[in-house]
Amino acid sequence: MSYPTERILIIGGSASGFGRETETDVASYQMVSSLLQRQVDVYLIDDNPYSFTASRSDIKVLVRDLTVDHIVKVIIEHGITSIVPTVGGTTAIRLASEVATTLGEQAPKIIGVPRPLLDAAQNTKYLQERLQQLNLPAVQTRLASTPSEVFDAARELGFPIVVRAVAPRGQAVRLQAEDASELDRVAEIALTQSFTHQINVDKSIRGYREIALVVMRDQRGAVLMIGGIEDVDPVGIHSADSISVIPMQTLADPITQAIRTAAFKIAHEFNVTGLLEVRFAVSPENLAYVITRVIPYFSRKASLVTTATGYPMVPVMTGLMLGDRIDRVAIPAGYAEHTAMIEPTMDHIVVRFPVFTFRELSSTGVISVNRLDTIQKSVGATIGVGRSVEEALEKAIRAAHFNNRSFSPTLMGALSDDELIQQIIYPQDNRILVLLEALRRGYTVDELAELTKIDAFYFYKFARIMNLEARVKAQPWQLAVLHEAKYYGLSDGLIAKLWDSTYDAVRRYRWDNGILPTYKTFEPTAGEFAESVAQFYSTFEVENESERLGQDTALIIGCGAFRLGDGAAGSYVMATVADELHQLGYQTVLMNNNPHDLAFIPKLSEKQYFEPLEISDVMNVVEIEHPTRIFVPGNRIKLIKSLREAGQDVYVIPRDKYLRSSLPVELEQVYANYFFDGQALYPIAVTRQNNRGIQLSLKDNHRLRRVTPDFNQLTAVGLYQYDLAGKDDQPVMHPVSFTQVAFLEKVIGIPWLRLVVRVVTHRLTAVDDALLQALPDVAWQSDLATLQYVDRDFKDHLAIKQALDNGRFSMAATYQLGALTAAVSEGEP
Repeated sequence: MSYPTERILIIGGSASGFGRETETDVASYQMVSSLLQRQVDVYLIDDNPYSFTASRSDIKVLVRDLTVDHIVKVIIEHGITSIVPTVGGTTAIRLASEVATTLGEQAPKIIGVPRPLLDAAQNTKYLQERLQQLNLPAVQTRLASTPSEVFDAARELGFPIVVRAVAPRGQAVRLQAEDASELDRVAEIALTQSFTHQINVDKSIRGYREIALVVMRDQRGAVLMIGGIEDVDPVGIHSADSISVIPMQTLADPITQAIRTAAFKIAHEFNVTGLLEVRFAVSPENLAYVITRVIPYFSRKASLVTTATGYPMVPVMTGLMLGDRIDRVAIPAGYAEHTAMIEPTMDHIVVRFPVFTFRELSSTGVISVNRLDTIQKSVGATIGVGRSVEEALEKAIRAAHFNNRSFSPTLMGALSDDELIQQIIYPQDNRILVLLEALRRGYTVDELAELTKIDAFYFYKFARIMNLEARVKAQPWQLAVLHEAKYYGLSDGLIAKLWDSTYDAVRRYRWDNGILPTYKTFEPTAGEFAESVAQFYSTFEVENESERLGQDTALIIGCGAFRLGDGAAGSYVMATVADELHQLGYQTVLMNNNPHDLAFIPKLSEKQYFEPLEISDVMNVVEIEHPTRIFVPGNRIKLIKSLREAGQDVYVIPRDKYLRSSLPVELEQVYANYFFDGQALYPIAVTRQNNRGIQLSLKDNHRLRRVTPDFNQLTAVGLYQYDLAGKDDQPVMHPVSFTQVAFLEKVIGIPWLRLVVRVVTHRLTAVDDALLQALPDVAWQSDLATLQYVDRDFKDHLAIKQALDNGRFSMAATYQLGALTAAVSEGEP
């Protein structure tokens, strides 16, 4: 059989998890748009129910477990000519490598990632050998396949050492061992994580500064550095758990140029076409460096660089992978003609702040380990953007939902001096609060820099924030102090607390005295070329670069940082809402603080604001844009209340935070799901759930006719469900969780969220109405499907030993069509 066009298979990333939120889906969606412009057929293989890319109707979506056998079968059945593994994270990289091994010369071309680079990305021993050939410094490492080989390597390298699985199952976990007894435990874990039952044993470089550079290269050898990220915490604390800053703040120019040159050399020697991230560790003593990783795919760091610089990375990356020259690659309209070939220059600071879930877990009696080390503990992150490190840091912390007590002088006062020292040396999730408390108690910058290995530069920034807060408290209602406080990012709510006043009073005083926010754009060339960039952040300066978009504008508030339970699903829901409003012709404005959120896909909105989601920040945007309607996810209860009190027209996307717990019961729970249009209730389907997953079967729909729930208490248009098994304490209708919304859309094939938006905006069509009248007797895309929670990473990352309520705490899920899995069909675990 012959195929007339090129057929490109994108390997998805499967379930989200530690180390991967929704950034790969953001990249996949944009890459698909770029590929379709080239008249190629695009296929996507994935089993992620929250994939926004998989909701596209202009590509072929294949719902399969991500295994080599399934990918090989797809390649043969559909005549795939090329594979793209660069937007599926480590899962796609590993699978592409295995496909190449399995099919040999018959394998499709792997676009953008030469085979040696695939190997180097997964095996640090191989990477070390290649770097030695290039005369570049690498971490000392040994390859081991048995416990005895691990101990031989440790004796040679000396403790402490770090072990890491080769070709890991899911995200790689770096495990540090201080002595032989600890090594025995971590070696066993790492060996079981590896598909090849091999691990790298690395000499520890704890205390070094961690730096990431993102570069792009075309097939002619032209290379650009798109951005560099500096972690505040040193090596020894996982990069995802550290505060990260872009652009880099503390590296001297000679070492910056040295690592830049090294990254370019690696891109050349591996013959990269497209994106490459290179991780470095830099000694704070002599500025010597080693290369720790090469990452040839769109990662969390690459996503942050894209957001921070405004550079159109995915379109450029796609063009370069397909052979375009960097000076001729197609980029979206609105960017200057030369943007793709100019290294971005930033006139602002972006701070990424990790979000942890220890307190949410402990509130339900789940014990987890909250000490920060080489294993990732954070589940998501927020960003803050400003003109200074102080402003960006303040905004990032507020966005992470720290309350206004975060910088209170009395918050950490209960710690004894011994406890304070212990938490400085052995950091926990509240690390920044502990460091501020240490400054308050008189520890010097030099002392804290020595104890923590954090550069003194950042302690001076922390001290300025602390001193500014003290001045604000000591000088209430002083305009000069208020202006300085706003310039450095203090919120109206925090200032009100320091002045023993109210948010409304502070805000009115600020407005009456002309202390107003201005908005700046994320311009890749820092204003050198005229560009119509749609990304904005606030600061308190003179010139404002954002004007009202139009007369009929919808403002969509995102879900914030990725969190447990429905982080990816919530992102999918609000991206769908934004997309439908955009397609209906509304001018859409998106506001969120999560740099990896799906709703920030450029196509979905005319403007994007990267701001905290507190009432003061939202109202600042409202006063610029004057939206006719605001869409808010149902978990933002305080924000919804405050916006309505301010007279705004708010539509809430109904949502339960999580599914009803199935952990304490032995039998499955059964729910009838309905669509409510504000007046009538339309039956959709019956879902069954237990603590392993959710089942959706067309044969269960007869049960919908046996019950007529009372829906008089419902007020908002949306999806709701009713307990058919009588296990709810109060059998009333409650909103369907975002987890189930995405699953219902994928299986049944009806865009429920888009129907919600069309009802609310009075744009329901005759076809839509006929569809609702025909429910539940409509054909499904699949008569049977199961969603299975994925929580295997919790044991490795958080050391949780108890059974989890997966409906509430699972980070992600996979799903299958047309096959009943044991996860749901065989009852409780």
